[in-house]
Amino acid sequence: MRLRPVTLRGRLILWSSAVLVAMLVLSGGAALMLLDRSLRDNLDSSLDYIAGTVAGAAQQSAARESTLDETLESLLGAELAQRFYDLLDPSGRPDERLRGRRRGQLPLTVDALRNAAQGIRTFETLPSPEGRGSSIRLLTAPVVSDGRVVNIVQVAMSLQSVEAARGGFLLIVFVLAPVALAAAAICGWFLARRALAPVDALVESARKIEAEDLSKRLPVPPGQDELSSLAQVLNEMLGRLDRSFSAVRRFSGDAAHELRTPLTILKGEIEVALRSSADGLDLRRTLESCQEEVDRLNYVVEDLLLMTRIDGNALSVKLQTVDLAEVLSDVTPALQSLAEKFGHRCTIVVPAPLWVRGYETLLFRLIFNLGENAVKYTPAGGTININLKSSDGTAILEVGDNGPGIPADQQELIYERLYRGEAAREGSGSGLGLALVRSIIQLHKGKISLSSAPGVGTCFRIELPLAAAPEAPPPSRD
Repeated sequence: MRLRPVTLRGRLILWSSAVLVAMLVLSGGAALMLLDRSLRDNLDSSLDYIAGTVAGAAQQSAARESTLDETLESLLGAELAQRFYDLLDPSGRPDERLRGRRRGQLPLTVDALRNAAQGIRTFETLPSPEGRGSSIRLLTAPVVSDGRVVNIVQVAMSLQSVEAARGGFLLIVFVLAPVALAAAAICGWFLARRALAPVDALVESARKIEAEDLSKRLPVPPGQDELSSLAQVLNEMLGRLDRSFSAVRRFSGDAAHELRTPLTILKGEIEVALRSSADGLDLRRTLESCQEEVDRLNYVVEDLLLMTRIDGNALSVKLQTVDLAEVLSDVTPALQSLAEKFGHRCTIVVPAPLWVRGYETLLFRLIFNLGENAVKYTPAGGTININLKSSDGTAILEVGDNGPGIPADQQELIYERLYRGEAAREGSGSGLGLALVRSIIQLHKGKISLSSAPGVGTCFRIELPLAAAPEAPPPSRD
């Protein structure tokens, strides 16, 4: 089972430490490679210089052995000149001039001898001829005179200094790496603690906010960094939640009130009917009254369920291309009959086909609710005008009346669920008609606006985007 830190601070420290270890390993490895290469290049340069000097001295001291030895001893020192230098003839045997002093102390490989015969220098890393466990860097170089190889010079140096430098570097790395890692972890802990302090403050403030009181807000850290943006987004979310909870509480109270009234009436009338010895006519009237209240309950429940399905995008029907003019024609008989019942004159203008993308039943409900709203809240003898037209790719539906109008302070409230103005409270409305209208319009990506003045009347204006007319089906062949 793999363990992992449970806090963000711990994960930050762990990741920063892991990144530091990886950087130390990569940078240490690269530095070690560069150091080793640099030391070897310097060593090869020294060997090359010494080999050139030895070759020049060998050519100048053709028969003067003492002069060559003195030159070598002055360059390498007496001990090094004896141990790490050889002068060979072209076949690889010790040169006669060094007889008695050294006899092939340095190894000569087949590749080095072959390269020397071709005038090519060879650098090799070989075990020390003294067998002390260390290695040597050996240069085998030809001495060329008049276009031919006259001698082979071998110059070597021990790699102990290179190995010592590399070992010292590794020792420093292995000693300082844990110290640097511990220091980085401590610094990371302090930095993480300081950087996450505003987050801790946000957490503590968020814990104090409860669903019963969403009016509180989180403190916004100064500046324009990510934490400030997070706090602002959370505050905006809290604001939306506050409005939603308030709407739900208000909606629940209003719905309970709207449902309680018809239920109370039903209960009272049924109790009266049961306790009285009314004749058949009175009993029939009581049952008819109960039926009206049941119908009212059904309307409220159906509207609430319909708005819930619209808000949750859970409609059972599919989106289709609908002729809005035809829908208006279907609504016309019902609205004119309702207007006659209230003593109004209803004028409805139906244009040529206007196609929109939507739901036919919901569009029918949209037009009927607006017309019914105008009929119910207009005094007897009023005029209702419904006009459908198009402009700039938009279908425009206008429903106007010459009723009492809507006060300016209520024009934004009338779309809220179960809201009822003074005139509405005197009637039988549930306060869901215009709320349902707005939900249907939003579902169809339309807009609604109104112009109203007390004593003048009200006109609702609905705008819906037009759609292309559906293609006519091909004629059937009999």
